[in-house]
Amino acid sequence: MNFITWEYYSSLYSEIPDEETFNKLIKQAKTKMDAITHMRVSRFVGSHRKTTATDFQKQVYAQIQDTACELANLLYAQDMSGMGTGISSVSNDGYSESYTVTTAAQKNEQQREIILNGLRGTGLAGVL
Repeated sequence: MNFITWEYYSSLYSEIPDEETFNKLIKQAKTKMDAITHMRVSRFVGSHRKTTATDFQKQVYAQIQDTACELANLLYAQDMSGMGTGISSVSNDGYSESYTVTTAAQKNEQQREIILNGLRGTGLAGVL
């Protein structure tokens, strides 16, 4: 079930450069969201009907889409930078950046935080 299209993503975001990469990352994002929410996201998306959805259900669906896009962006950034995604220092004279090396646990925590923050107020993240 592909609930986010390349057209939707590219109209709002520009981090992921092409549709093929996007499709791979959005699938990973959906899998991670389902793992954190115990499949609540997939069940909600599967039962969502635009024509009969309440305003709250429409808002939840939009939050799911935006969270998946943000998570895909993070996954892309993590892939592109090897291990590190956080800038630890910047020098303005001659421009230099230093990146922190992130462990697998830290990367997973970054992903989890995006999911929990993005789905806040929807009831899909449970009491995690």
